[in-house]
Amino acid sequence: MMDKIRDGCSDFLKRTAENFGISETSVRRYVKECAKQGILEEDESLPAGWKLRTVSENWELKNDGELEEDSIFWEYIHPHLDGLSDNAKDIWYYAFTEIMNNAIEHSGGSRILFALRQDPLYTEISITDNGTGIFRNIQRYMREREGITLDSAQAALELYKGKLTTNPEGHSGEGIFFVSKMLAQFAIWSENTVYAYRCGDRHRFVQSHLISYYTRLEGIGTMAVMKLDNDTKRTSREVFDTYAPLEEGFVKTEILLREMCPLGDPVARSQARRILRRLDEFKEVVFDFRGIDFMGQGFADEVFRVFQNRHPDITLTVVNANASVQGMIRHVRR
Repeated sequence: MMDKIRDGCSDFLKRTAENFGISETSVRRYVKECAKQGILEEDESLPAGWKLRTVSENWELKNDGELEEDSIFWEYIHPHLDGLSDNAKDIWYYAFTEIMNNAIEHSGGSRILFALRQDPLYTEISITDNGTGIFRNIQRYMREREGITLDSAQAALELYKGKLTTNPEGHSGEGIFFVSKMLAQFAIWSENTVYAYRCGDRHRFVQSHLISYYTRLEGIGTMAVMKLDNDTKRTSREVFDTYAPLEEGFVKTEILLREMCPLGDPVARSQARRILRRLDEFKEVVFDFRGIDFMGQGFADEVFRVFQNRHPDITLTVVNANASVQGMIRHVRR
């Protein structure tokens, strides 16, 4: 019920009643009880007529070379996490410090703004700087070190794979990858390009935070937005064990085809070659076809025959593929 209210669902009474097989009168009784407990607040200007009680805080720091991300976490963020599960606290410590460190050491900006929003269901934290921009940094690095020219959207795709850092002497390139896997939703905005993970409506998720920063910061370099359930069952240890077992290191990555082919289904060999770039650094690559209806023969051949033949020791795992996609994979392998 609170999820529907949070999403601005105008017929949340009816949909909640249908979902649980109860009367709308019963749902109204729950609404009144939540209001009595201070969980919900009435607001006739909203589609649902109600809103979740929300705490909001905003901070600004000068990036003077003296900032330390863990000290910032304990001073500003940790006091707001008292009511959260231990899992959530552990994840927030890792996620916040990783992304704040990126803003401090990689952005080249002079100011860092960050904000927290918390309601009974979720906590959201955003971190923004006025630096160069993450995708521009990736473009420069790939051009200078790899001799490859990327546009901002292609630069964003490199983040999905992991093991990419524009400062290999000081960083491993694992932070953003693992942060995205721990959170309920994660997005990075820079120069009107969005990298998103688990975001149903990535632009709505980003815009809700972006608007507030435009009034306080001239020239946004990079904005990262993070969201996590207050009672999440996910643990940071599970994520590391899945992709980076202690005895092996960061050996497994995941390719979300719907995210990496946002303009259409995977069809062309050129799409496949962009996605396959640097995947030879892993022992296992999971291709997630959720939301993909069709895969072209050229794309499939480049991945499941050409790449696989060149790298027989790399395991290519396919998940959430429909019959059409599975048939195309069998076809090119034959």
